[in-house]
Parts: sequence; C-alpha cells; structure tokens
Amino acid sequence: MNIKKLNYKFILIGTLSAASLFPTACGKMEEKPYGLTNTGSFYKTAADAESAIIYAYSVLPEVGYYSRGYYIITELPTENLTQKGDAGAANFELDELRTTPNNSDLDNIWTYIYRGIARANAVITNVPNISSMPEAARNQVVGEGHFLRALHYFNLVRMFGEVPLRLETISDVAQIPAPKASLKDIFDLILADLNQAGQLITVPRISEGRANKVAVDALLAKVHLHLASSKATGAPGYGFVPDAEAAYTQARTAASRVISGQTTFGFTERLPEIFDTEVYKKTAVSEHIFDAAVDRTGEVEGNFSKLPNMFLPADRPMTIPYDASDPASRTINIGQGWAHFRTEAAIYNAYATNDRRKTELIVSSYTNAGTTYNLDITSSSRPFTRKFIDPLRVGDKSSCNSPVIRYSDILLVFAEAAGPTTEGYAAVNRIRARAGIGPLNPALGLQAFRDAIVEERALELAFEGNRLFDLRRTNSMEKILVQKYGKTITSGAYFFPIPQREIDTNPLIK
Repeated sequence: MNIKKLNYKFILIGTLSAASLFPTACGKMEEKPYGLTNTGSFYKTAADAESAIIYAYSVLPEVGYYSRGYYIITELPTENLTQKGDAGAANFELDELRTTPNNSDLDNIWTYIYRGIARANAVITNVPNISSMPEAARNQVVGEGHFLRALHYFNLVRMFGEVPLRLETISDVAQIPAPKASLKDIFDLILADLNQAGQLITVPRISEGRANKVAVDALLAKVHLHLASSKATGAPGYGFVPDAEAAYTQARTAASRVISGQTTFGFTERLPEIFDTEVYKKTAVSEHIFDAAVDRTGEVEGNFSKLPNMFLPADRPMTIPYDASDPASRTINIGQGWAHFRTEAAIYNAYATNDRRKTELIVSSYTNAGTTYNLDITSSSRPFTRKFIDPLRVGDKSSCNSPVIRYSDILLVFAEAAGPTTEGYAAVNRIRARAGIGPLNPALGLQAFRDAIVEERALELAFEGNRLFDLRRTNSMEKILVQKYGKTITSGAYFFPIPQREIDTNPLIK
C-alpha cells in the first residue's frame, strides 16, 4: 500500500475525540472548529472511496500509534521492557504502573485511536452512497472500514475500558460530548463490525497493510478469546459475558478458519524469516496476517518507520549474523539506534537456554570493526529483539512493519481455546518445535494447559504488544507482575485512566 503518494487535500475529517478537537478546555464557542467532516464535494467516485480507505489505514503506522506509541503503552507496563534513564515522565509512569489522567503517552494514543475511528466512520457512512461504484468494490471498502473500526475499539477497550462510543462522522460541535459506553456495548459493536466486515470483504488480498477476510477471522478469534478468558478468570469488568465456554468455542471456530481454511498466510519454519522485511513483504505466503505497513522510500515518518531505533542500542553501528543458528550465515549491518527500550531481565531469563526465540531472535552480541561486543542484561546497552530490524534501512528510515496479527498468534489463540485436546496440543507444539524446546507436558489439566499457553504467548509474542492484554484478560497482573517479578502496581492495572483532556472537554464523560 503506497500511502506516501496519497494527496491528503481531498478530505477534511476531524478526530472524533473531544480531546483531539480541543487541545485545552474551552467555554462556549462562537465559531465551529476546523476539522469537522465536510463530505459535500467528496465521496462521488470509486477513486474517492479508494482514497478514503487508504487515508483510514494511514493512521496505523503513525508515530503516535503502531510505529511507536502503541509499544510504549503496551510493553512498558509488563516484564518485557523498561525505558532509558532520560525518558519522559510519562514512560516511567507506565513502566511503574502508576499512571494518571495527565499521562501524555495515554493522551497521545487516545487521540490517534479516535482519529482512526473518525476516518473509519467516514468510510462506513459515505462510501455506501457512491452509486456509480461497482457493488463488490464498494462492499470491499466498507468492509475494511468496519474492520478498522473494530480494531480501534478493541485497542481502546483493552486499554481504557469504558470509553465514548462514536459511530458517526462529526459535522457539528454539538455532537462532540458523549458519555462512556459499557464494555458490553463496546464489544457488541466490535463483534457486529467484524461480522459485517466478514460478509462484505471478498477480495482475497489487495496488498500488505490491507485487511482481507483472513484478517477479519483472526481479529474475531482474538476478540472472542479475550471475552472468554476475561469471564473465566474473573477479570474486572467482564461479568456481562454470559458464557465463557461458548466464547472459547467461538474463538476456536474463528481461529480454525485462519489455520486450515485459507492458503494466503501460513507458518514460517525459520524464525529469522518471520521478521525479514525482504521475505515477509515479498513472499507469496507469510505469517503477517495484518500489519501496520510502511516503506523506507516514504517521504515522512508514518510512511516509513523509525521504530527499530527504539530497540537498537546507541553505542555504535552493529553487524550480526542473519541466522545465529547457522555458523555459515551471512552477516547483516543493522546500524545503531536510540536505546530507548531496554529489555528486562524477567523476559530474557524466562527463555530456556536453548530456546531459538532467545538465541535467534534476541541479539546478545554484535561486531563492529572486527571487535565483538557482548551485551549485558543489567547494563544500559542490553540484549535486544531483532523483530524490528531492517538491514536495508536508509538512515533512520525503515520498512519494518508493525505486526498487528501473526499466524503464530492465532495458532496459540486456537490452542488456548481448544484446551488440552489433540488439536490444542498440536497447535502449541508446532510453535515449540520451531523454537527447539520440545513438546508441552502432555498430561496437563484444562486450567494448567491454558496457563501454559499464556506463558507460551509471552515467549513467542514478546515485544509485539500482546503481553499486557494477556495479563489483563487472565486476571493475572498482580500474580505475574507483583508476586512473580516484584513490581508495584499503584494504578492502571486493568484499565488506564481516561486522559484528563478528554474529561475537561467532554462534560458527559464525567
């Protein structure tokens, strides 16, 4: 998807949240603010619809969303990452689980997500009225709009819990105040959007960064699993879920369609190839079911990504083997970064010594000018993930996509939902075999098996923005972060506080 060539002058779509429309609290306004939707001269042709959906997708790889902000929000509160010593105060609040409504990182992600919702709403509302557009093409675009809105609300509800539910484009300032919706109503919308997307999307795959029917099923599986495990474990707020086992069955059904009902995406046998931009962007079948896609040839950040710099040490340019398990492997130059994210000892030491996800996907040493440097997990320059590396980057510009849903993620969703059945064990053991650590204990009971899958997810999906939500949905924030790893939780355990700017500018949210 070549977002960089898109001319954004075609449309004015306001962000949906009051916080992003009004930077500060304000009294009665005599003039309507800029940024409200104006569709009078747009949404006339198929080209307009295509531009609108690309515009809707383009918020995902922005700095405030999947190219940086999302990982700050989802990884720092866990045992995976901490931040450099001179990071901003908001980072430290997240890392130490003492967030306040004035946290600027939370304010930032809130704004970007509602901006995405605004763009998705504009597509859903206006594209059906383009009568000159072929029906199948029109349905495809509208279906993708429903998928994006579901993704945005799934992120919002897992981060903040009850939030305003906005389903229309904003055309008047009077529409801006909105109360918080219940978790039930938000999840009802998410499921309705995904069911609608599944009916409307028919094209197998348009390009990377565009959702197809497999992506819809994959997100649907994750949503049902979130509901099922939240209900089963008594996670705060999920008493409305009527039947955990029914939700597990729905998760299993949707995941099975991804695993065995399609050939567009599949399992990658060699770990380095999962995250090799020259492989997953070009191969006919990859693990990347849905990504926030970028291109190093882009003109501005958001077209390209600087996310790798957040993980790479700042010491000096680095050379590493492409495949650490192969003595004859070629070497790749990966540059250097900002050392903003620092790997925590908890996740680093959680891997077995022979786990290939540690030996092949975490860099513990590198060379520079013929000298080898070893990275110490207790120092400032620590071992780092190579999931976000583009060896062909141009300066700070990388083509490193942010993976939103991977095939291996859905294998583990299926395993957790299926429980200790033959199929459940087969799914998780496929992951473990690739990691070189042998099969899971074959005699586990239901809860022990599901607990083991959650821990397998911690190792398989580390640094990809899943761990916080896995801990929240299994009601284990205190059990893992406090009791196991000695952290302290003051606030924001299961839901972050709603940003103060939204509270100040949206009187109904109080």
